[in-house]
Amino acid sequence: MLLRIVSWNCNMALHQKFERLLALQPDIAVIQECASPERDAARGRQLACSDRDWIGFNADKGLGIFTFGDLRLRRASAFSEAFALALPVEVIGRCRLNLLGIWKTDGRRLPAGTTNDLLAAFRYYHRFISAPATIVAGDFNLLPQQMSRRADQGRGDSIIELLGRAGLQDADTLRQTDLSTETLRRTYYQQRRPGRGFVVDYIFAPRCEADRLTRFDVGAPRTWLPWSDHVPLLVEFALTADNVFMRQAAAPPITS
Repeated sequence: MLLRIVSWNCNMALHQKFERLLALQPDIAVIQECASPERDAARGRQLACSDRDWIGFNADKGLGIFTFGDLRLRRASAFSEAFALALPVEVIGRCRLNLLGIWKTDGRRLPAGTTNDLLAAFRYYHRFISAPATIVAGDFNLLPQQMSRRADQGRGDSIIELLGRAGLQDADTLRQTDLSTETLRRTYYQQRRPGRGFVVDYIFAPRCEADRLTRFDVGAPRTWLPWSDHVPLLVEFALTADNVFMRQAAAPPITS
């Protein structure tokens, strides 16, 4: 039994691109820049999914999580409106896991009293993302060197270190053995130009489950740039016979 998770910044108008998403056959999809369920319903749009959750301050452009098949969503009790575009949900059904969806945007557009500071969000949700079965996925809008940069003038953890202390690692490197030569695959193409590709989208998965990560892939620019300036990321895990996602105990809690 396989579990397939997709993350994609769809560049708005998801209802016009939903068949493209379905062609990837996701069990779970984390979608940035999609409309709210209320906006879709008001305009008669029917998106074929089993369940969905959404947050945002622009009804046409927020962060959505979709499930398919027998999987359902329950917003985590830890959810805080202080983090404008970080959505923690519990996925329930034939398997269970915690999922933190991410979309980092220009902070100048955020509602008063909210933040898009990813370090602050990951510190706040440290217990949630340190649970035994957790995925963190989305458009971080940060280059790899920014993901590895320490905050506070060199003190404190970088995002990579903070997620690492929760037992999570970038899925694009999870199966690589020689990390000194790792090359992350490009996910965002400025002005949809194939020669202007950057890595800003990530899926972080449990490091201890590397042997059950059966697939990590990103969409081909030629196929996906007509639809968005981002290409989708896809991970696939082999579940155990009883549909368990994780086998090991939780990572040590983050203390800072």
